[in-house]
Amino acid sequence: MLNRIPKSETTACSLTVYNDGFALVKDTRSIPQFAEDDEVHFVGVAKKLKPDSIIVEGLDVSELVYEYDLMDELRIYERYLGRQLIIKDPYTKQDRAYMLLRASGPIVIQDVETKEITLNPKGELRFPEIDGGNHVEPTLVWKVAGQRGEEVCVSYLTGGVTWEADYVISMHGDRFDLSGWLSMKNYSGVSFNDAKLRLISGKLSKAGNENEEKSAELSRREKQKTEAFSDFQTYTFPRDIDLEDRQQKQLRLLSSTNSKARIIYEINEQTSNPDIFIEFDNTAENGLGIPLPAGVFKMYRTNPDDASAEFIGEYAIKHTEVGEKVRLKSGEACDIKVTAKKSGKFKEGGFEYTEYEYSICNTKGTPVEAVIRQQVPGHLWTVDESTHEWQKKRDKILLPVHVPVNVEEKVKFTIRHDRSARRTIGF
Repeated sequence: MLNRIPKSETTACSLTVYNDGFALVKDTRSIPQFAEDDEVHFVGVAKKLKPDSIIVEGLDVSELVYEYDLMDELRIYERYLGRQLIIKDPYTKQDRAYMLLRASGPIVIQDVETKEITLNPKGELRFPEIDGGNHVEPTLVWKVAGQRGEEVCVSYLTGGVTWEADYVISMHGDRFDLSGWLSMKNYSGVSFNDAKLRLISGKLSKAGNENEEKSAELSRREKQKTEAFSDFQTYTFPRDIDLEDRQQKQLRLLSSTNSKARIIYEINEQTSNPDIFIEFDNTAENGLGIPLPAGVFKMYRTNPDDASAEFIGEYAIKHTEVGEKVRLKSGEACDIKVTAKKSGKFKEGGFEYTEYEYSICNTKGTPVEAVIRQQVPGHLWTVDESTHEWQKKRDKILLPVHVPVNVEEKVKFTIRHDRSARRTIGF
């Protein structure tokens, strides 16, 4: 007995989209009671489905066929090869039965009564219905071996579904407005309606089917909240979505107004102008407090002269959890000039001393707070002398500097390396 399970029987749908162009689909539908050896047609799956990734729950199946090459002309002819079809004569308007002997190239048919063979017949071809019916959309065909419930859940991997996160931040002094969008594209060959959406940030190995099955199994165990599992980050969209086939769709991810940022001018010994960084905390107290998927920030600044928005750069971020700091590089400050040099180097005892000098000139019209962030080679080092407060952060020295207007600010410090320590090589 042939049974169809159409998409109208869907009771739940979820879509887990990975950031390298594929998705895990979980499609749950209600089913009637089947008998053993019934043929079941699960209608309406992705055209780019990976057949070796299919998981069926709720039914035991002994055979599984993926019908994806549908109602094109060659496919129709191939399905009727060796079968009878009807041709309506264009002149007499009478129907006559023929056997299809060849489906490609010149069409070859044989008259059922006279046994005459004809090439490329003229007239209206009619194809009687055959067992299994015709599929107008991708379909999974099963042979039932047993049934365990009133629903069946089909999970599979498909290509053609992608996502990107895009952010727009508008700076007003040290305050900002932020909007975030998800750009979804669906070219999988099937639509998703009222689907729970999850996004996976991170690279998965796809060298073979074993890795794809592993990724599917990981997604089967996902929880309903945002979390990190294995080496991947998961983001669950807060509401169900509709995503039609061949559709590109923007989904609002977040929106905040009047959030607080820090503008940081960062200096190192290679730059003649400081790098400008915009920093803010991803917290509820700052108007945010949701995980930010990896994506690109487009940055704007309000011009105080006419309140117009000016584009000041774009910057890509990695996945950022709640409570973490977001750090965006906008560009270089052209109205702050920096000169850096090694002013001296000498040895004394078991130590080596290197003297550095920075000159910073600010013509912005307002004082700024800058940070010198300089990398220091080696591990056994400290600062011997400095004109400013300093911090050691792993292999870097950080010196906060207040830079007044139109005054050359001098920063001097000396790094002391301990060269007396001996290293023992094991053997």
